[in-house]
Amino acid sequence: MTQEKPQGQWRRNPVAWLMIIIPACTVVAGFWTLWLAASESGVDTNPDTVRRTAQIQVSSLEPDENAARQGLRGRVVIEAGSVLVEVMPSAGTVAPQLQLVHPIENSLDIAVDLRPDPRGWRGDVALAGKQAWHLRVVAADGSWRLVGRYRPGDTQVQLEPAVSTR
Repeated sequence: MTQEKPQGQWRRNPVAWLMIIIPACTVVAGFWTLWLAASESGVDTNPDTVRRTAQIQVSSLEPDENAARQGLRGRVVIEAGSVLVEVMPSAGTVAPQLQLVHPIENSLDIAVDLRPDPRGWRGDVALAGKQAWHLRVVAADGSWRLVGRYRPGDTQVQLEPAVSTR
């Protein structure tokens, strides 16, 4: 007597499913990786214009060096619904710009226009929350730059040049 194998039993065989699922997942993961590589967003959190040479990004440190030479320091005071930016010694009469740089996703970066205030410069932005930010105060003409780091719960952030002239 010969035993005949019933047709359609491959659906019950786990090895057959592995032979289908693993290559299908590989194809899907390949397309997802290609989409990530081609997307505009990327993980480049530096909002400056950079020069790329081979695989090295070169960004100008001149604004940071100028701020260090001028002895500029500052702070950002976080208030309800606004921020107060103080730059010492005075950094001129033209309003600088406050940049909130997202630590991971550059499409979430925020530029805050500042207006004169008796104590410095004021901008309308609700900074309090659960998000950490890199803060940058940049001169209107780009000649100097101060940086700091906001962590959730901070009420003040100290700003300094990113480099030292020592």
